[in-house]
Formats: sequence, C-alpha cells, structure tokens
Amino acid sequence: MVGDAEKNPIALTLRIKTAIGTAFGAAAAHAKLLADQEDREIEHLVATVIETQLRKIQCKIKHFEELQLIMENEYTQIQELKESLLVDRVDVLRRVFSAGIARWRDHHSSVKLT
Repeated sequence: MVGDAEKNPIALTLRIKTAIGTAFGAAAAHAKLLADQEDREIEHLVATVIETQLRKIQCKIKHFEELQLIMENEYTQIQELKESLLVDRVDVLRRVFSAGIARWRDHHSSVKLT
C-alpha cells in the first residue's frame, strides 16, 4: 500500500481531500441540526415569555376593572350624599324661614342701623 501511495501521490491527495470534505460536511450538518434545535428552543422560550406577559396584562386589566367598579360605586354614593346634604340644607332653610328667624346678616345689619 505504501508503494501505491508513493507511486500515485495524486490519488492519496484526492483521498485526503475527500476525507476532509466529508468531515466538514458532517460537521456542517451537525452544526445545522444544533442550530435548528436551538432556534426551536428560543421560539418556545419567547412564546412562554409572551404568554406570561399576556397573563400579567390580563390580570392587571381585571384589577383595573374591579377598581373602576369600586370607583363608580363610590361616586354614586358621593352623589347620593351630596343630594341628601342639599335636601337637608333646603329643609333647614325652609324651617328657619317658616319660623320667622332672620338671617344673622340681616339681624346684624339692623342692629347697626339702630
């Protein structure tokens, strides 16, 4: 065999180049498989992150909707209290006028005139 290689160095060079090409091809194929696997893993992780963020946003939206309902209820209560206070004030003024009690301002100005 050594004699064949010495007799035909071109054949030996071709076999070495072929072996190197085959090794590079196998390494490239393996690298491609690893890259594809890594791409799939990255896509899965990105999908998981997006899903988690969506759940967080949905939770925040639900919380804000609950807060909005609470605020609307409180606003209604405040409006009812405001109306009740106005009715009470009108009632007090009606009683004062029906009792014939002058306003302090009117009473005070009449005292100065005398």
